[in-house]
Amino acid sequence: MFKFDNSFLESVGLADLPEDQKGAFLEYAQDQLEIRIGEAMSQNLSDEQLDEFERIIDNEPDTINSLLGSYGDYHNDEVYQTLKTNTGTQDDDPNLLSDYVTAKWLDQNCPQYQQIIRDSLAALQQEIGEQKDAILSAE
Repeated sequence: MFKFDNSFLESVGLADLPEDQKGAFLEYAQDQLEIRIGEAMSQNLSDEQLDEFERIIDNEPDTINSLLGSYGDYHNDEVYQTLKTNTGTQDDDPNLLSDYVTAKWLDQNCPQYQQIIRDSLAALQQEIGEQKDAILSAE
């Protein structure tokens, strides 16, 4: 998972952004990335897939449980184990289950998801970098 932090600001030439503006700018950048990823993904998904994904993101219990059931022995799935280790959560933690279902769903329904993230992030970084002088002078 990509982090929007001081390293991101440095990568786009905004390390000198005033401290009181950094948080808001990082939130803006993250929102922009999420919008771009969503738009790119939606071009490759049907309306039914988009509806199902929205239910997953909203943590709709029936959808999460239904998909968990379709994934079989998820406790032994490599994706589940990796998420569990990375998050430090216990088995069947609701957030872990939601993250697992999201990851599995994306792998099955939008296999180009990781490339979409990389491309969207690179484009956002380039655009911000090109506008860094205007951003810094807008203090």
